Amino acid sequence: MSYTAPWRKLCNCRCPLHHGFPRTDYFQPGCACTITCDTQPMTLLAEQWGCALFLDQHGDLWHVNAMANGQWDWEHGGEIDTRADTYDDSVHIERLLREAARVLRRQIARPNC
Repeated sequence: MSYTAPWRKLCNCRCPLHHGFPRTDYFQPGCACTITCDTQPMTLLAEQWGCALFLDQHGDLWHVNAMANGQWDWEHGGEIDTRADTYDDSVHIERLLREAARVLRRQIARPNC
C-alpha cells in the first residue's frame, strides 16, 4: 500500500466545486464538501464545540462550524484565532492530531505481517 499525501489527493466528496480536483482552499463560497474528504489529512468531530477540527495541507489546525442537516459552514471556517476562548485547547489538540498523523504514517510505512 503506498501512501499519498492528502494535499496530493483529489477531492472525492461530490462537492461540485472540488470533486475530482486538488483541494487547496477550504472555505470557498458554495463549497459543499463533507468533513471526511480525502483532501483533509486528519479530522476530529468536536460536538462539544459544535464544529470539526482538522489539519490542513500544511499541518495547521482549522475549524469549520457544523450546520443543520450535516452541512458545514465552509465560508466561515479557518484557523482558530489567538484571541478565541478555545485557543489554548486548540494548540494542544493540534499537537495531538499531528502526533496521530505521524503515528499513522509510520504504520503505513511498515510492511504488513
